Amino acid sequence: MRALIQFLPALALSFFCSVALATPQQLLADFQHMRLSATNAVTNFYMFSGLDADSKYERRIDISMKKFADAMTSAEQLGSASGMGDEVTAIGTDWKKLSELMTLNRADMLKQGFPNVRLVDEMGRLSTEIVNKASAAYDLLQERSGIKPGPVVQKTRHLALLMEEITSQYAARGTSNLGQVFMGNYDRTLTEMAEEFQKILNDLSTQVESAQTDVLMNSIHSKWRFMEERIRNYNESTVPFLVVSYNDRIIEHLEELEAMFR
Repeated sequence: MRALIQFLPALALSFFCSVALATPQQLLADFQHMRLSATNAVTNFYMFSGLDADSKYERRIDISMKKFADAMTSAEQLGSASGMGDEVTAIGTDWKKLSELMTLNRADMLKQGFPNVRLVDEMGRLSTEIVNKASAAYDLLQERSGIKPGPVVQKTRHLALLMEEITSQYAARGTSNLGQVFMGNYDRTLTEMAEEFQKILNDLSTQVESAQTDVLMNSIHSKWRFMEERIRNYNESTVPFLVVSYNDRIIEHLEELEAMFR
């Protein structure tokens, strides 16, 4: 009995330490999911618009919007405990505006067959602002909590976001009635982003080289080679539906890899 009494405080301390660590780690993951989902939702709208209101991409918009909403709900629950309440609220305010714009733009496509380009541009810029705010919150949370994901997790998350941004810009360029929209939403060209992706992917491959990761990494590399060729030659012929499909698979593989090292 005495041994049990002595053990209980240690168990309680271990539990509370685990909870304290889990809160910022989960919130970091929430910020990452917000970045990916906000970008992916707009990409899917570009495809929805460019392919004459294709219902497949309308469903994909709904999935992306739900993923963001789920991450936001989690972040709202964890934000105050991590001292990040204001940052989460600011992201939520922008997300509400983006959701309203998404509803308007989708309605325009369904009613009149084309969107208001100004509103689509505004939506794209707002998505970029959400990503920037979530990225700033991600960095601030690491600084305040002293908790940082390992280098492999950081690289996989960086690559996943970069992949989504590349695909979003490519989709905007490849949809005939929205080709000009991408201009104000990205600071770098597709070629510049592709070069960064390749460099980080090479670094990651060296870092995780093992029998356990070979299949995943080989799949990522093969799919990226296909995408890279199209991305670097986007003016010759665009295949956005294929690039979007390969994007999804690469993101899935990167998240599988992240789970191995989390």
